[in-house]
This record gives sequence, structure tokens and C-alpha cells, in this order.
Amino acid sequence: MDEVIALKPCTAIKIHHKVSHQMQRLQGVMVNIREDKRSLIDSLVTEQVVMDDSLLEDHEDSTSAGGGGVGGLDRSTDNCNSAAHVSIDIPPCLDDSFKVEALDEEGRFDRFAKVTLSWVDLSVESKIEKTRVCCKQNTDHEPDIINILKGVSGIVEPGQFMAIMGASGAGKTTLLNTLAFRNEAKLKVSGAINVNGREMERDGLKMISAYVQQEDYFIGTMTVQEVMMFHANLRMDRKIPSYRKEEKVLNILSKLGLLKVKHSLVGYPGGLVRGISGGERKRLSVATELLMDPPLLFIDEPTSGLDSFMAESIVTLMGKLAKANRTILCTIHQPTSELFALFDRVCLVSEGEIVFMGESQAALNYFARAGMPCPTNYNPADHYIFTLAIRPGNEEACRATCQKLIAYYKRSDDYRKVLESIGRTLDGFNRKEPNPDRIRSSTLRQVGENFKRSFLNTIRNPAYTRTRIVQTIIVGLLCGLAYYDTKNDQTVAQNKSGVLFNIVVYFTFGNVFIQTMSIPLELPVVKREYQNGMYTTVPYFLSKIIAELPYLIGLPLINLGICYFMIGLKNSVAAFFVAVLAGVGISWASTGLGWFLSAWTGDVRIAGALTAPIIMPFFLFGGLYQYDDSTPIYFVPVKYISWIRYGFDMLMINEFEGLELECDHEPCFFKNGTDVLYRYGIDPGTLWWPNMAALWIFGVVMCIFAWGCLLCRVRR
Repeated sequence: MDEVIALKPCTAIKIHHKVSHQMQRLQGVMVNIREDKRSLIDSLVTEQVVMDDSLLEDHEDSTSAGGGGVGGLDRSTDNCNSAAHVSIDIPPCLDDSFKVEALDEEGRFDRFAKVTLSWVDLSVESKIEKTRVCCKQNTDHEPDIINILKGVSGIVEPGQFMAIMGASGAGKTTLLNTLAFRNEAKLKVSGAINVNGREMERDGLKMISAYVQQEDYFIGTMTVQEVMMFHANLRMDRKIPSYRKEEKVLNILSKLGLLKVKHSLVGYPGGLVRGISGGERKRLSVATELLMDPPLLFIDEPTSGLDSFMAESIVTLMGKLAKANRTILCTIHQPTSELFALFDRVCLVSEGEIVFMGESQAALNYFARAGMPCPTNYNPADHYIFTLAIRPGNEEACRATCQKLIAYYKRSDDYRKVLESIGRTLDGFNRKEPNPDRIRSSTLRQVGENFKRSFLNTIRNPAYTRTRIVQTIIVGLLCGLAYYDTKNDQTVAQNKSGVLFNIVVYFTFGNVFIQTMSIPLELPVVKREYQNGMYTTVPYFLSKIIAELPYLIGLPLINLGICYFMIGLKNSVAAFFVAVLAGVGISWASTGLGWFLSAWTGDVRIAGALTAPIIMPFFLFGGLYQYDDSTPIYFVPVKYISWIRYGFDMLMINEFEGLELECDHEPCFFKNGTDVLYRYGIDPGTLWWPNMAALWIFGVVMCIFAWGCLLCRVRR
């Protein structure tokens, strides 16, 4: 009879067999399929194609089906120098989404200038201030100065992929960040950083380089393609039409193996919003930087948090990009021997000085000549890091070993070759200037793209909007039921003033506490995008204001629409909308304060802890709990900048002006609403709109303060 044996999800072999030959024929078929799979995987690795997690699962299934491993993979990179257009066809047993296309002409997406990066006598110092004693600065001693980098020199040329390695605290990350003009706050940097023989400043280097951070910061509710289009619209020349930008985005996603997840959410690590895998996030970080086809690429710990297979895929991709005449530097912590073999050159750092710089294979001979050969069948990277590490309990001997290697390197031919290469560059070799000329997107486009992202983030997180609406409805119902059908008698002063003050307090706390979380959660993304030159802080802040407008207008309208007529407030359409305007003004002022606290502290917990004590003085002098003339003179300024007072006065004037009160028995304390206003120190002749103007002015001032704090944070 016929039997169908499913060896793979996409492969089925129909075998017509007799019972006497069943096992023999089945074994032969499985062996052939394993060999075909082995050849396919070897071919993909040889062509240096980025394979994704799904292909890894396919490979693992093949291994388990055969009862053993595939064996050693051929990691040769001889074929990576081909500049021709290559298209790799995957057999039908694999999904079409696994098709990965090689780079175009000369391995580039577009042509650009070649960049030779060199640095001469580069030093970095950090001052450690003395601790404070009883709130006074300890001035007995000068601040300690730590030399992080000590006069190092080096060079990386087009087509080279250099790994900066060293033990923890050696200075490798500082070297990378200094070369990229990143994270220089509180550091004193000296020496020269040259591009094509000319000294380069921060702004010039930013235009021709890209920096891939160790952490992958994205807005998790956006899809992969939306993230790429956001970067394309803000970073690419605004003269380029949108369809060309989209074509380039899809082209890059295809080349980096991300086309099949282009409509998937990026997600957040930890599962708050499920999204793409860690390897795909890392590739997306690289993809966003490749939009500008940078000739110079800095990468901080590209394999951090990835499994060995995805780490090798990422490093293989970086090597392939380097072969396209890009200049690539990265830091890496303790790579496997397979990863180490993929680097063209290595820069070994110890105690802030370079121990070796040159070809990765030449490092073995260098350490052997220095009397510290790598043991047989031992990972060279582990040997270098272990040799250069300062081990606790044996610090003196380890430092002596490092100093011996540093001195040996400065006498070696490897160091002489580095200096000669730097000299040729400074003398005019490869003097062609990169072309950094591109037009930043307009301010209107920056506002629009940021607003679009905020809008998408809101509609894809409906729980946030739903929670705020439900909360507003519940509070409106509570106020309406607690003060239902309040009579205009002698108790009206206490009842209506109390409910109006509660409305002010709800709009205050409901907005301040929510906004204290908004900026800290987005700050890492905003800082990265600001430093990449995508937009300034003004368009970002304007987009936040626009995105918040529906809540500023809609929530007061819902709340007062429920409780206003239930309470029995002034039965007038005009009075109702004035009350809504007061709620909008109070919400605006409170939102501005929340933004200021969040931008000032930069931390959700600190901002939340400071909110209550900062609001409390404004709360006390808001007009309900103390006679106006009883305010101590030293608290008078607080009274005049209290948005709670302005909001309360506006609502009180709107409600009690011209209101007639009932008096069933003597004594009558209040004959009309004017007496109630006098009771709370409010001038009956005052109009409501000056209070409204004060609320909006307060909100604008808070937004300006928040913008200033945000600008300081993203520039650090």
C-alpha cells in the first residue's frame, strides 16, 4: 500500500514500498535529504547570507531527525569579494520569505565616498569629584583624574572590519564612543580624529557615519516597515519622492532578511508587546542606519543578548557590508572562535592603551613572538582577553604583563605599519572628501512624522485610552451622585464650592501623574534619534502637544457632561461650555507641569515621588481652604502662580455670578451668589476669561521649561 512520510513541514515523500524493503528504502531517502540540507546550509553560510530564526529551527529539526549534528560548517569567506549582483534561489521546500538577495553593484545600495578613519595620540580623562560631607563639597583634595585612554593611535581603512576587544574596563567602549563623538559628557578628550587625512568635528562625522547602539531602542507598537519609513522620511533628502524612499526601504529589508516580518510589530523586550525576535531587532537597528548608506559604521556590542547562531549571522552581515568598501568598527566581548575568524582586523586594548592592532590572524604570531603563545585548540579571543585581564588578587603581575605587551607592541613592525599608514593618510592619500550634503526634513515634516507615530502608538494601545475614558466616566458619576441635585439654599456655598474644587483637583492629578510617565518612557528613543539628526526637540514637543489635544478637550467634556447637570449647576448652555473651557485649561496647565517634572527628572519613579509635594503648596492656596487675606506674605507668590486657584476662581465666577439663593429661615448668611464669591475672596466683578488666560500661560511656561530640560538631556 501507499504511505506518506512527512520528513519536513514543507517536504513530503511518497514512498511505495513492500514490507520486506521498507526500512532499507526509508533510511536511504533520509540520508539523501540530510545531505541536501547540509549542502544548502553550507552554501548559505559561504555566500554570507543572513539566515533568520525560522531557518535555524529547520536546521535543528534536520539534526534531530538524523540523530546527530551536521558537522563542521565551512566558514570560508572567499566568495564574499564578488561584486556582481547575486541572487540565491532557495529550493521549494523552504518558504519564499527565506530568499535573501546579495548586495548590488560593488556591494552597495548606492555609491558613496570611501572613508579612512585615523586617530593620533588620542587621550581621554575623567574627573571623579570628591563626596559631599554635610551638604558641603570636600575641598581638601583635588578631584581624582582617571586616564581612560592614554595617547592611542590607529587607523581603519575602507573594506576593513575591525573588532575592538579587551577585558572589562580596558577602555574599548570609550575608544569607540570617542571616535564616534558619543557620550563625551564630563570627559576631557585630546588628540586628533581624522577622516581621509583631515581633522573631523562632531557635526561633520555625524553626516557620514552611523552608530548602532548596544540597546535596540524602538517604539514597540510600530511595525518594522513603519519604523523604516519613519527613519527614511526624516533622514533622507526631502527632495527624494516618497515612492523612492519606500523602494529603498523594501530593498534594505530584503537584503537583511527582514522582508517577511515587515508587517510585524517590533514589540518590547520582556513581552509587554510581543514582536520580532532579538536577532531581527538587531538587524533592524542596522537597517535603520543603512538608509543613508554611511561609509563609516560604528557598532557597540553587536552580539549582545543573542544566541551563537544569530550572533554569527550578525557578524557575517557586518563583514559583508565591510567588503562593500565600508569602514566598520565594533566592540565585542569575548567572541567565539568562529566569530573571531570573521573579523579582518583586531584592536586589543588594555589599561587604556593599545596592545596590538593588525590582522586577526597576525595576532597569533604577535603573541607567540611576545612569549605568550595561544595554546593549541584554544579560542584565540579567550586567550587574548585572559592575558590582558587584570585579575583580582593578582593585579600587580597582570599589570606588569600588560605593560610588557604594550612596550613590545610599540617596538614591533605592526605598530610601525600603523604609523606609516596614518602618515600616508595625513600626507594626502585617499584625500577625496565624502559628500555629506543633504537637506534635513522640514520642521512641518518632523512634526507630522512624530505625530503620526504617536497616533499609531495610541490606537495600537487601546487600553491606555480606554482606561482614561472609563476613569473619567467613573469620577463624573461619583461627583454627580455625591452632590446630586444640590439646592441653591444656604448650604450651597459649601456644597457647590466643594464639588467645583474636587473637579479642579481631579483634572490636576489625573493629568500630572499620567504625563510624568510619558517622556521617561520615550527618552531613550528620542535621545538616539536626536543624536542621529532626525529631528530637533521642538518638533517632537509640538507633536506631543497635538497628540494630547483629544484628551485635553474630550475628557473634560465627558466628565462635565455627566456630572454638571446631575449636580444642578447653573442651568445654561453658555455656563456649561465655560465650565468645560475651565476643565480644558486646568488639564492643559497640569499636563505642562507633568511634562516638566518628567523631563526634569528623566525617571518615572522620581517624578512620581516629587509630584505630590510640589502640588501640595498650590493645593493649599487654591482658594478653598484659606481666606485670601490670610495667606502669609512669604506664600503670596505661590498663590499667584497656582493654576488650581485660577481654575477654581473661574468655575466659582461662572457658577455664582448672578445666582439667587433661597433663605427659608434666619439668619441668612448669603443672599445671592455675590456674597458667596466675597466669602472666598473672589472679586465678583472679575471676568472668567482672565483666569482662563492665566491657565494657558502657566501651561505654556511649563512646556517651555520641559522643552529646555529635554534638550539638556538629549544633548548629554
